[in-house]
Amino acid sequence: MHRIVYRLIGSLGMSCPPGNFSWISDSVAGFAFPFTKENLNYLVNEAHITHLITLNEDKPGDLDSFPDLTSHFFPVEEFVPGDLDTVREIVEIIADAERRGEKSGVHCQFGQMRTGTILAAYLAYHNKVNGKEAIKMLKKLRPKSLFSADSEQVICMDFDWGHKLHSQVSNQWSAGDVVAELWTSESDSLTVYRECSLLYSEFSSLSIELANLLRPVSPTLVAILWNPSVHTLTAVHGTLLSDSAFLPLSSHDRLAESLDLFGAVICLFDEPKVPDKSFTCVQRSPFKVYIRIDWRFHQLPLECGLAYCITTSGSTGLPKLVLASHSCVSANVIDLVGRLPIIDGRETIPGIFITSPLTFDASIVQIYVSLATHRQAVFPSNSILFGMDGRLLEQIILSSSVDVWQCTPSVFSRLPPPSSTSNLKTLSIFLGGEPCSPDRLPSWALDKWSFFFLYGLTEVSAWSSIVDAKEILSEKPPISGATPIGSPMLQSQVALKDIDEKSNIGQIYIGRSGGGYAIVDKPFTVSNILFALKGLQEERLIPTGDYAISVLSSKHSPLWFVGRKDRLVKIHGRKCYLECLETEISKLLSMRCRVINCRLEASPLRAYIQLENHLPSSELDDLRQWILKRTSFPISPNNVILSDKPLHLNVNGKVLDRSIKQTCLSLIESTNNDISNLTFQQLGGTSLKAMYLIETLTDDYPVLTSQKAVLLSTLFSRPFGEFIQSVEATASEIATKMSDSEQTVIEDKRRKMDTKSKAKLVWSVVLGKCVDASPIMDSKSVFIGSHSGVFKRLDINTGAELWSRNIGSRIEATACLIDNLIVFGSLDGQLYALQVEDGEIAWIVNVGGAVKSAPTRVPNTCKLLTGSHGRRLLAIGKGGCIEWLENLDESPIVAPVTLDENGEFAFVGTLGGGLHRINTNTGSKDWSVNNLGPIFGAPTLLTNPSQIAVASADGSVHCLSESNGVRLWSVILTPRGGFFSPPVPMTLNKRLLLLLANQSGHLHALEPVNGTTTWTLDCGTKVR
Repeated sequence: MHRIVYRLIGSLGMSCPPGNFSWISDSVAGFAFPFTKENLNYLVNEAHITHLITLNEDKPGDLDSFPDLTSHFFPVEEFVPGDLDTVREIVEIIADAERRGEKSGVHCQFGQMRTGTILAAYLAYHNKVNGKEAIKMLKKLRPKSLFSADSEQVICMDFDWGHKLHSQVSNQWSAGDVVAELWTSESDSLTVYRECSLLYSEFSSLSIELANLLRPVSPTLVAILWNPSVHTLTAVHGTLLSDSAFLPLSSHDRLAESLDLFGAVICLFDEPKVPDKSFTCVQRSPFKVYIRIDWRFHQLPLECGLAYCITTSGSTGLPKLVLASHSCVSANVIDLVGRLPIIDGRETIPGIFITSPLTFDASIVQIYVSLATHRQAVFPSNSILFGMDGRLLEQIILSSSVDVWQCTPSVFSRLPPPSSTSNLKTLSIFLGGEPCSPDRLPSWALDKWSFFFLYGLTEVSAWSSIVDAKEILSEKPPISGATPIGSPMLQSQVALKDIDEKSNIGQIYIGRSGGGYAIVDKPFTVSNILFALKGLQEERLIPTGDYAISVLSSKHSPLWFVGRKDRLVKIHGRKCYLECLETEISKLLSMRCRVINCRLEASPLRAYIQLENHLPSSELDDLRQWILKRTSFPISPNNVILSDKPLHLNVNGKVLDRSIKQTCLSLIESTNNDISNLTFQQLGGTSLKAMYLIETLTDDYPVLTSQKAVLLSTLFSRPFGEFIQSVEATASEIATKMSDSEQTVIEDKRRKMDTKSKAKLVWSVVLGKCVDASPIMDSKSVFIGSHSGVFKRLDINTGAELWSRNIGSRIEATACLIDNLIVFGSLDGQLYALQVEDGEIAWIVNVGGAVKSAPTRVPNTCKLLTGSHGRRLLAIGKGGCIEWLENLDESPIVAPVTLDENGEFAFVGTLGGGLHRINTNTGSKDWSVNNLGPIFGAPTLLTNPSQIAVASADGSVHCLSESNGVRLWSVILTPRGGFFSPPVPMTLNKRLLLLLANQSGHLHALEPVNGTTTWTLDCGTKVR
């Protein structure tokens, strides 16, 4: 009947759409069989379809009448898993047409089942979603679509993973979108800012340019010398566009070892060391590209499918080179994309926080997840990446558009708890690389954020299984400390073998359906890589060296990780996996304090536990005994090391006990130099590095404290190797010879009064590191902070510690006493108020940047005025509330604030060279004077007449009227040197003078009336 109607319509010269016709995108439609010429006329002339894909056993008639319509004939009865290649071919036809701006139409008999299979497959490819999500999308667009079990299986298989990794880029990107950002921090503070960004238009054009540069030698293996950079995306994507593969390296030394492997080198470092004899530089900006001159013996097989190579540290044996194919990595990308929230409709483009270096395969997956989901890749700078300060990470997350983060549980644990959870941004956090347990997640985070636990092995390309943390909360571990592995991800195979019947514990084996990975053992040569590529698509399971227990009753994690084979210890007949014990200890300690990290090492069994806060030794002893009574496996009390200091870990996460030699070598540029003959300066050492080294050595090895002068002299006079040997010998000799009582006697001798001296030393206290802040006192106590981040209250008579508070950030600013509080700032941008009585925190205020000076109290009020590197002056009231804040001249404020006699006005100097008079009640400016030079010292108030004097770091001194800011005089003193302290008024014989000390080492006395120099004294060295 339908055919008769269509023929009748056709006889009238009309066109008509086929049955069940609808668009699923701007360029792809589905419909039933086009029975008539009028149906074809509609498809060609009204729908403007140029590609007709027929899934019937018969072709439509009248095709010859439409020469502009290309027919693709695929006669199938129904799609089954064996038709995967056919589905791939059809989707590729549609995608190619779309790239050329052409439209495609797909049909079967009724436009429901076979058509639905192809359209869902296309949606998965086009939208970068998994098969299940694509089916859901199609059912919304075409509710009459039908799917059999076989057709669903085809869609959920890897039809789109056969495509190149670089095809996983969303079509939602626009030219002006920011595709990558690099964030860094100020050198002397904990303030972060976006250093640079990369637009999608730049990324696209630079990637194509790079691909064109590499094509003459492609396919080849390209070295990417990596440093945190927005052009990480460009280097990776451009290499893959050229049909080459890449191997990321993080140092030039590694490049020298493996240079023979590469046909090209991309350098994101500033100064590459690529031999000119073998390579020629073909690009210098925005990064350098080198092409091998004789490249013919460095080409890879055509269509080998290799995406990248990556070196492993040998956690499953000796170090090796892993080869990963496009299809293998795309499996991870597509799976993770399907688990992220949809971002359509957002005003700003969200981001993925990439806190692992390119040399970790997880970062490569994250790069393409960001490109596939229209998210920015947000990179931290080198200092942040390798320092992993939780407060800096938090600031980047809060300041950027990040809504996805993948990291290890240890890195996540460094995030400080938020001051308020009411305004927390939405985050999806993927934790991997370490055992992951819901017990390690704070309750406030579980309430606000989505968490996923990942498990995988580099040898099989990043991740193999995943579990939603919230789904596993109700499930109890099968044994103490076991952690959930989850279920296999797309195309992944996870199996338990070599199972012990008694314990039900076996080794985990993982693989990928269809292969896509291979391993090269040392030596790493081109011939060995070519040989390994022959087995790249071989499907096989690889032993991980990880052990798990099977829990068939678990809904979300049939396997639970218990530990690695090489971390199994046996004591007194009892076996214990250290990972389980680490998880158990962390869970127990979380009941009493916040744990940043916990690592156990065998031979002997020793626990290293990093706590968030500093605790007195008595509390540490109590905590140690408490934990030992509750652990399921015995540890010697002497081997439970509790500290607030960061653990020193190697690339495999093993704790490194820092030696004197390691401490010394960490300060020079390379350990490959001959340190036995070269001096510290010849190895790149500076005076600043020397002071840091001596302070670090004496901090780590207190027995060296009395040897500072000798150590410093030896460091600059002898070869560096001899210096290290001297320090090791001195430390060992002193520690061996001195008993506890002898050390006490020596300390007492230091404190004895020198009868020939006019002053006497009453007591001294070691504060850990440099002290920039001045002590302040009340009638009973001394208050002082240091670079160690510890603030102390000491007994004024004996120096005994009354309390101590570790804030975790360097303290350079002097404190201020106000009522029952002691208030000070630190380099983390916070102002801390502690209770004088017990050191408990009363309140904390974020002032926006590092604080370098004491807050100033406004007389007869509870108000404090403080500036910071945050470029604002703040008035802090009772309870830490901000009464007002004022940006004076867009520059940092490091000098203390000076008040007039009544506290009505404040005088504020800035590093931008401004001096401002501010109303203390409102924060409004009364007057401002600029171009005075950077001001580090507090302005000095003079009376009779009322004047304000200020000294600058450029060597000038200025005097202004207090009432209106009119400049009365300015002088530049000679010998010239910067002033970093305030002018000091002094009356001598009824004559007022201004005393100033500058960096030339001179003390000057000036007449305050006109700035005339009365006298100058050479003090012989620099003065601060």
